[in-house]
Amino acid sequence: MTRRLLLALLLFAAVPALRGQEQTQLRTQLQARGLPDELVNQVEQIAADATAQGIPAGPIADKAIEGWAKRVPPQRIAAAVRLYAGRMVQAQEAVRAGGMTDAPGHVVAAATEAMAQGIEGGHVQEMVRAAPGPEAAGSGMSVATALRAQGMPPDQAAAVVIEAWRRGETVAQVLDMPSLARAMQAQGMSPADVGQRMMQGSGAMQGGQHGRPSGVPPPERPGRGQQRPPGQ
Repeated sequence: MTRRLLLALLLFAAVPALRGQEQTQLRTQLQARGLPDELVNQVEQIAADATAQGIPAGPIADKAIEGWAKRVPPQRIAAAVRLYAGRMVQAQEAVRAGGMTDAPGHVVAAATEAMAQGIEGGHVQEMVRAAPGPEAAGSGMSVATALRAQGMPPDQAAAVVIEAWRRGETVAQVLDMPSLARAMQAQGMSPADVGQRMMQGSGAMQGGQHGRPSGVPPPERPGRGQQRPPGQ
């Protein structure tokens, strides 16, 4: 009994120590990028509130650094970061509801960006369920975000990714989709028509490997959780 109690106390004490270490790293990262102390303090507090709810601090810091690099006023950066953290909480709930109880930070960030583009939490859940793993889930949500940014309706952008996973397509094939969509739009197809075509599967699109139309250059694949300008 004494040994178990000691172990529990050590684990309990380790949690605040770990959070303190993360906060120190966050502050150092923000200061290294030149953010003023007042803004660093605000971002640090927002991150602390978020991590208390299980949200990773890394994407929050990245959002603040992105805004500072774009010379956005500090007040707007703080407001955008606070809004982003709130969206991350909602995104994490959707990811967990999809069955990923311990989602990596990049998956939560990708879900956040997808929902910011109008993709509903229910569709995020479906993308998580359909994906073969966390890496694929994050990549798929980034692809849905990219398709949405190209003008595809949000429910359709999610459905294209969901159906691709259900067909057993690879991560590489799914990451090709924004490039394929651009190529088809360049041929005169509307975003909605592109979505309908892609729902049929990449094999239904004539052309080269993975259904890429002939003459189309290699794709520019979306990264993990595409970034949006602060305040949007």
